[in-house]
Amino acid sequence: MARILLIDDMEGVRSSLSTVLSTAGHQVVEAADGDAGLRKADEQGFDLVITDIIMPKIDGSEVILALKQKAGTTPVLAISGGGGTVNAENALMLARSTADAVLQKPFSRNDLLEAVDELVTQGAA
Repeated sequence: MARILLIDDMEGVRSSLSTVLSTAGHQVVEAADGDAGLRKADEQGFDLVITDIIMPKIDGSEVILALKQKAGTTPVLAISGGGGTVNAENALMLARSTADAVLQKPFSRNDLLEAVDELVTQGAA
């Protein structure tokens, strides 16, 4: 299946999403923040990047912009449940114009897998 880079600062979220994706047959590489995610993206090739938006150091919006400037063709799925004083809708607003797809947390296993399958298929075309 697909090789996926999963970037999220919440360990429980990363673990849960990684389990869902791995069970569906995908190979998942995890990163705990945007900085680590960008380093891994530079070092390795991926079929898809899934990134949270609100994270310390480098946020997901910056990750998306950096990925699009460097690789350009790797599809990006932005996810967010909001955080602090920012709600999920506002967090995903910018991502809608730069990411290939967005999902607002919480989302279902099926919603995640459908988005992943669609983006991987588009990326392979």
